Amino acid sequence: MNPHRLRAYFYLLLVAVIWGTAVPIIKFTLQGIDPLPFLSYRIAIASLVSIIFLKIGGVKLPKPKETFPLLLAYGFLAVPLALGALFTGLDKSTVLDLTLIGAIGPMVVIFGGALFFRDHITRKEKIGIGIVLVGVFINSFYPILQGSPQIRLTGNLFLIIFLLSDSASVLVAKRAVQNKVKPEILTNMAFIIGAIVLIPITLTAYPAQELVSSILTLPLKYHLGVWYMALLSGNLAYFLYVRAQRSIEVSEATLFSYLQPIFAVPLAIFWLGEKLTPRFIIGALIIATGLIIAEYKKRNS
Repeated sequence: MNPHRLRAYFYLLLVAVIWGTAVPIIKFTLQGIDPLPFLSYRIAIASLVSIIFLKIGGVKLPKPKETFPLLLAYGFLAVPLALGALFTGLDKSTVLDLTLIGAIGPMVVIFGGALFFRDHITRKEKIGIGIVLVGVFINSFYPILQGSPQIRLTGNLFLIIFLLSDSASVLVAKRAVQNKVKPEILTNMAFIIGAIVLIPITLTAYPAQELVSSILTLPLKYHLGVWYMALLSGNLAYFLYVRAQRSIEVSEATLFSYLQPIFAVPLAIFWLGEKLTPRFIIGALIIATGLIIAEYKKRNS
């Protein structure tokens, strides 16, 4: 196997572990801090690390004008929009819901790859994607049928917004890498852009003194959750994900997203105490069937 491709697989496997673990950590940390202060605290740390990295490393921003819209688009989609929706959604929904709804992310990327990068979508992939969407729809809007509180449905809708924004950022990142934008520039600038957008919004929503006091009095276990999200799930994981896209196709990179529930689901059950319900199991079976059909390839193809 091509060593560059093998290295990309290793990076993506590591990212799957980090991001799969990150989802329960977000849910746990939200017990001690509200979504917007949590996200701004995290982004402040990540952006500070990014500024230091770019300054010490002497990294220069790309000069061609066409790359700056890509930097801005990626930074906005990946950080304030996607992460803002993720934190808000998880505050109102569950980790198990996200593991099922998350199946639409790779499907969106596959369609985007076909639209922007001319990746071919087979008939089986289209059928499989349709089945996945049915499973996701059932899981996302089941609270309406069940008569559950509106907050659960609202959380699921925010999770869908997160997945759409995150998938769009993956496609923008691929285009940026093709235009010779270095992964370290793309990822670090994303956190700086995120800080520029999110911190003023947070200061508008929360008085500065109250915000600082809530962070200073935050128990250590929640600080650790924020730092995990900032440094490992943030700077490191985003860099590795974009770096891996140099060597493999967008659609192939997204397949590693399917590994994240392997780490997220056990933590949700045994650490956070979430329950496996018949609705979750049925939704998982429907989505798994769709994924198998969409990703199955004949040996001779």
